[in-house]
Amino acid sequence: MVAPAVRLGICAAVIGLAPALGPAQTSPAADPAASFACRPQSCSTLIPSPPADDPTDNDCAYRNGNEWWLDYVAGSLAWSGRPARHPIIVAVFDDGAAIDHPALRHRLWTHEAEAHGKPRVDDDGNGYIDDVHGWDFVENHPIESPQGACRNAPSHGTFMASLIAAERNKGIGMAAAGSDGARIMVLRIVSCTDLRVDPDRVKRALDYATRNGARILSFSAHWNTSTPELDAAFAEIADRPGSPRAAIVVASVPNKGEAQAGYPAAYRFRRIVRAVPIGDDDRISPGTSPVPEGLNFGAPSACVIGATAAPGFAFANGSSNSTAILAGLLAGIWASPRYASYSTDEFLARVVAAHMAQNPRRSRPGGREPYLGGVPLADACTLSGGERSAKICRRARPD
Repeated sequence: MVAPAVRLGICAAVIGLAPALGPAQTSPAADPAASFACRPQSCSTLIPSPPADDPTDNDCAYRNGNEWWLDYVAGSLAWSGRPARHPIIVAVFDDGAAIDHPALRHRLWTHEAEAHGKPRVDDDGNGYIDDVHGWDFVENHPIESPQGACRNAPSHGTFMASLIAAERNKGIGMAAAGSDGARIMVLRIVSCTDLRVDPDRVKRALDYATRNGARILSFSAHWNTSTPELDAAFAEIADRPGSPRAAIVVASVPNKGEAQAGYPAAYRFRRIVRAVPIGDDDRISPGTSPVPEGLNFGAPSACVIGATAAPGFAFANGSSNSTAILAGLLAGIWASPRYASYSTDEFLARVVAAHMAQNPRRSRPGGREPYLGGVPLADACTLSGGERSAKICRRARPD
């Protein structure tokens, strides 16, 4: 079978890069990567951003105005000040991730049976040996930080994972909407040297994710052809009523001028949530592909800081950013005490469709269908109330 070409919607324009962290560098003053994140930056009209919504957070990228997108989605409302009792597992389908990165190493999903089991033994009998934090479906072994030719290459998956659930309050880095509520399951479906995906590989990764408790599946990847088997796998997860493997699929909408968005965004399944890239002034990114009607949300794509595999931090633009930011936001909201008991379909119906999709905050109108009336902008304002609010919520919903 010929593998369909996959496009990762990669943040094509890396607009600033920090050097790697050194093993003995622990303070912002001594750490060049942290110095990059902490140093006031400038990007378009978006950075520096206004003072942060949550002044108690000590992550310097956020505190110093380098994470405009975080307050744009009211991400701080999804923070609890302590790890969530029932964190939402977000499976990241990408080129792997640097699981030893300081922003990620304490925010990974951990398969307890394998973490506390015997080395080189399939302790839980699921067919995957030592799958502590996920699985590498390219090399067919437990997930690990990039190795070999990929060791010093840009890691798209690392960047995406940090936008979903970077550990916050470390003083030297960044924060994310899912910092407290999300845990990352790393699923490697492509490599840094080969961006072609075998449909069977994706199908096996889908099966692995949903059988191991992933409730949000983040696809910054998109591809233009599919197979009946892969279609059926997505239909089971993203559409069939009562499916025990039901999960929310957060799908990238490319902005490179393609006539079609590709899969999984092109599926008309009811558990597909699409991330429409937003840049300056609430505008949909030029060249954004059309998508079916449904749960389509604008999310930031431009001037976004994230973790790199070195490890360090970088700024980048791209529709992938929107996907990861939306996935982290959904996880943060879902893990909150208000909604943590909801099933997948309850969360979609009662929160995503009933509240988020009715958001009075909308993007500016786009230049083609289905964007002529704009799209609702994704945010956590459904969590606002009492003393907890955010600037963007107060502007959208004045008292």
